[in-house]
Amino acid sequence: MSDSINATDGPVAVTGSAGYIGSHIVNVLIEKGYEVRACVRDASNIGNTAHLHAMNLSGPGKVSLHSCDMTKPGVYDDVFRDCTAVFHAAAEMGNLQGSTPQKVYDGGLLATRMLMTSIRQAPSVRRLIYTSSFAAVGHPCEEGYQYTEDSWADMNQEMRREGSEWNMETVARNREVAYAMTKVQSERFVYEEADALNIAAFGVCPCHVIGPLLSKSHFRPWAWQTRIGDMLSGYGHPRMFWNIVDVRDVARAQVLIAEHPNNSNGQRYNLVALDESGLIPQQDLQAHLRRLFPNKGIAGNFREGRTYRSPVATLEKVKTQLNLEPFTIEQTIADNAYSLLSWGLAELRDGEDNWQREGYELGIPSAWNPHVYPAIDPALRAKLEADGKA
Repeated sequence: MSDSINATDGPVAVTGSAGYIGSHIVNVLIEKGYEVRACVRDASNIGNTAHLHAMNLSGPGKVSLHSCDMTKPGVYDDVFRDCTAVFHAAAEMGNLQGSTPQKVYDGGLLATRMLMTSIRQAPSVRRLIYTSSFAAVGHPCEEGYQYTEDSWADMNQEMRREGSEWNMETVARNREVAYAMTKVQSERFVYEEADALNIAAFGVCPCHVIGPLLSKSHFRPWAWQTRIGDMLSGYGHPRMFWNIVDVRDVARAQVLIAEHPNNSNGQRYNLVALDESGLIPQQDLQAHLRRLFPNKGIAGNFREGRTYRSPVATLEKVKTQLNLEPFTIEQTIADNAYSLLSWGLAELRDGEDNWQREGYELGIPSAWNPHVYPAIDPALRAKLEADGKA
């Protein structure tokens, strides 16, 4: 019997179901007729979960909600029982109040170890689709280098600056290292465990994920879809090179991976730009938005200068193996923008040049970067707090 799954085989579980990517995974599964057990932090928080309940109204699948704190051992044991597959989208990103670089690392590797322990208690599980990150592929990224599914971030040791080496001392104070390290180690761990359990685990490595929001709760600080909101509202950001993938493609790819009959344990899938059209500096993203909303103050670069061309990677395996037909960059950007406006999460300004940048201050606040990032070096946070800056 193939270890691939379909909707008639039994229920599936999705961790991080209330999140941006997790919600879209649940939505795709419901559309395909699956019975979904949605794991969320707090099932009673209707503000974060109403959109999941609403999916039961459209079917043909159905969803039930389960409160699961991924930091607690055994929390998934009952939920995973009788499930054929687990989609693990829950993660500690470091953008919630009280987070630290160490919590980011622990929320990856330690939480994944507990997840695999629960899967061991559920012999019905045949497949695990693990939402990793492009940070596990290339971090730091070499300018212009074309990354593939064979690339691993720990292959780039020679690129690391002094003080950013991959070790636990750095993890305690550097969120970027903590996140990349935990994603690499967690990915490899699930492949090893899956091999021992004779099941198949797959890694999904998204880059800059944007697209429609399914809930107002998805408008969160330091999320790429929220940075689009800042641009719509006229807030200029530092220069950035975008590698854009649609959140719906990230979700659809995960379900196709679970259903594919001829893939195997340890295969990875980069969810990145379709082609060169999605590999763009921020001023090109600004131009896309200006075409949608002419004569409005759409923000671009806070300060002009050179933008480094990295990370560079384009969709390969999800097209050739899974036959995924991705959304165009124009559709992705438009759907992200219109969903923000429909939720009232961004407000357009009249006048094409009416946006905040160096030398043109308008007092516009940032929703993407509203305060000091939670997961920073504890010593730096203590200093900022002592100086009244955090």
